[in-house]
Amino acid sequence: APVPVRLAPVLVGSFGKFVAEGCSPQGDEEIESFIEALKRTITNFEAEGRRVCLLASADLAHVGPQFGDEEPVDEAQLHALEEADCASLGAACRGDAEEFYWSVASDGDARKVCGLAPIYTMLRVLEGCRGEVLRYSQWPDPVGTVTFCSMVFESANA
Repeated sequence: APVPVRLAPVLVGSFGKFVAEGCSPQGDEEIESFIEALKRTITNFEAEGRRVCLLASADLAHVGPQFGDEEPVDEAQLHALEEADCASLGAACRGDAEEFYWSVASDGDARKVCGLAPIYTMLRVLEGCRGEVLRYSQWPDPVGTVTFCSMVFESANA
């Protein structure tokens, strides 16, 4: 018999304010309250014997004139993007939400990583998780390049 699946979509807003102010979202009352509520919900579901799966759907970098940059994207910039993205993804694989945040925010989010807030939030909710990059790719175009990847995480409780 098919197992019933329940979905609860959650939209995570921008961290632009934190990036602009040069501070982390950690400790912000609203952010912390939201993360704790998600953790409680997951704990309650697991206590009832339910399985929980989190899915964060988000792109990484958005660069080039289409995204407000002055110069077209060249091969050197694509290589630099990959290096920066891999540093961010390494932090995510280690389950380190703060390191992930600062790997994106330290330069004012020059890569325009739209996945900053959802990935950070998921890492905070899955405290102590470990991840693996399954595939990294770029959609290169001189007027606008987007980078993205697929990852899988295992909760520390799994």
